[in-house]
Amino acid sequence: MNNSKTIKFSGFVGIVAALLGLSAVLAATVLAGKDFSWSINALSDLGVSPVASLFNYSLILVAILDFIFTIGFVKAYANNALFYIGGVLLMLGSVSFSLVGALSKAYGAIHDYVSFGYFVLFPSSMILVGLAFLRLKMPTKGYFSIFAGIIALLIILGGIAIRWHSWLNLGFAVPEIIEAFIIAAWIIWMGASLTRQATT
Repeated sequence: MNNSKTIKFSGFVGIVAALLGLSAVLAATVLAGKDFSWSINALSDLGVSPVASLFNYSLILVAILDFIFTIGFVKAYANNALFYIGGVLLMLGSVSFSLVGALSKAYGAIHDYVSFGYFVLFPSSMILVGLAFLRLKMPTKGYFSIFAGIIALLIILGGIAIRWHSWLNLGFAVPEIIEAFIIAAWIIWMGASLTRQATT
C-alpha cells in the first residue's frame, strides 16, 4: 500500500472509529437499563455491568482503529515535528483507551489511571496538533484543534477537580461523554481531511 492509500485508509478508519465508539457506548447505556443512570454513574460502570462485554471490547477495538488513524495522520504531516509529538500522544492515548476496556473498573485504581491517561492525552495531543497546523498556515484546523482540546480538558478536569456535574445532579458519565463527543468530532474532521488530501 503506497503512502497516499495508507493516508486515505487511515482517515476512513478514524471516521469509523469515532462513530463506532460513540454508538457502542450509547448503546451500552441503553441496554444496561436500570444498571446505568446518567444522574449517578460514570461510563466506566458499564465495564462491570451486564453489558460489560459490549462496552469493554468496543473500547479495545476502537483504540486499535484510533492507532491506525494516528499512523496515517502523522504520515500526512511528517514534515512537522509538532505532529510527531502530537502523534505520540495520540498513540499513547489510544493505548490508554484500550486499557480502559482491558482493565475494567474491577481492577480498581489502575483503571482510574488509564482512564485519566486517555482523557488527558487525547485533548493534549489535539492542542499540540493545533499549534502545528498554525505553523503550517492552516488556521481553521489549528484554532479548532486548540479550542476543542482546551474545552475537552476543562470539562474533564473540572469534573475531577470541582465536580461541576454534581452541582447539576449528574453522574461523571456526563463530562466523560461530552469530552468523547468533542474528541470524536475532531477525529471525524481530521479523518475526512485525510481522505480528501489523499485524493488531491
